[in-house]
Amino acid sequence: MPLNFSTATVGIACPEDAPRLAAIDACSNSHPWGEADFIAAFQAGHLCLTARDDAAEVIGFALGRALPDEAELLLIAVDPERRREGVGRLLLSTLEARLAESGARVMHLEVRASNHAAQRFYAALGYSVSGRRPGYYPAGAHASMREDAILMTRSLAMERTS
Repeated sequence: MPLNFSTATVGIACPEDAPRLAAIDACSNSHPWGEADFIAAFQAGHLCLTARDDAAEVIGFALGRALPDEAELLLIAVDPERRREGVGRLLLSTLEARLAESGARVMHLEVRASNHAAQRFYAALGYSVSGRRPGYYPAGAHASMREDAILMTRSLAMERTS
């Protein structure tokens, strides 16, 4: 059943959400964060938003951090059964708006060089390639196996509500 955006809610995650966030991330990333990683992010003051369905079940999250006038997307993931419904777009646009309100003028992110679908997703939302980090991501079971990251950036100037 498609997500009904008129009743879906985006809100701030809390430590009690950590098990569900870790479960969604485990379905989404080859080297996922664990519950302790999410707890540490909350304690560090990073902004973590959740999307909840009509039954209040967490179906996705976006995690970012604010810097003095910049922001960074650290993680974004959607439950595999709820993908392609606009949940990721809703989460990212809400995160951008919240971070812009706190003074961020630009959003940065890294994406695996092999993740062409994610690169297209970000490009469709106004992100452009701004660089490359060689060997940034772990790419296999051995520490020596690494993958490049593509750096992408987007201006948040239009999101600011001065």
